[in-house]
Amino acid sequence: MSKRRELIERRREQQRKQTLTLLVVIAGIAVLLIGGAIVLSVTQSQSLAAPVTVATKAPPANAEPNSRAWGPADAPIQVLEFIDYQCPACGIQARQYEQRIIDDFAATGKVRYEVHSLTFVGPESRNAAVASLCAMDQNRFWEMHASIFANQSGENQGALSAGRLRDMAEKLGLDMAAYDQCVGSSKFDQTLREDSALANQYGVNSTPSFVINGQVFSGIRTADDLRQLFTQIAPQVDLTR
Repeated sequence: MSKRRELIERRREQQRKQTLTLLVVIAGIAVLLIGGAIVLSVTQSQSLAAPVTVATKAPPANAEPNSRAWGPADAPIQVLEFIDYQCPACGIQARQYEQRIIDDFAATGKVRYEVHSLTFVGPESRNAAVASLCAMDQNRFWEMHASIFANQSGENQGALSAGRLRDMAEKLGLDMAAYDQCVGSSKFDQTLREDSALANQYGVNSTPSFVINGQVFSGIRTADDLRQLFTQIAPQVDLTR
């Protein structure tokens, strides 16, 4: 075999090996993509198949009617909590620590606590925020708020779809004609814009975040955490009575 022909054969062999390697890589990527799609599909199916649960605990005794707040408007300690209903840390905050905060401070009459919705994560965040506001319109905000977090699962995978939120509202006994009209309207668009503007005003860019008498604190906060912050910010306020 001439040297020229031998060189041509070597180049062809190298090309065949490179082509084979490329095909193996492409096949591997395809397997990963298909596997990921299957996992996502299964996760989404599980979210959609999971039965809707609703909160049965009563709202704070001094919750302001048709509002997202509890405590006197003129309380010396003012707390704004910013949440996203799809935020995992917000879910932990609501499910594990919110009730103790209510138990410790709502009855004192010295803390005003307001919840404000942001929609960082995506469309289901907005679905949930609107649903909570439409429930607020029927004086059932706190039950819907807790129910939404009880059904939190993944992000934009169907756990907080409009249909599942409607199921929650129905199980809570809301007037469904009024609820449907509310969620289908732009009634609370301005409220959500105001929540976003308020967050921007304080420089809030993550959830959960707390603004206490104008000072911003981010991350999960227990009742003990808040008590310590209240003492630092407003030492003149006696929270024992």
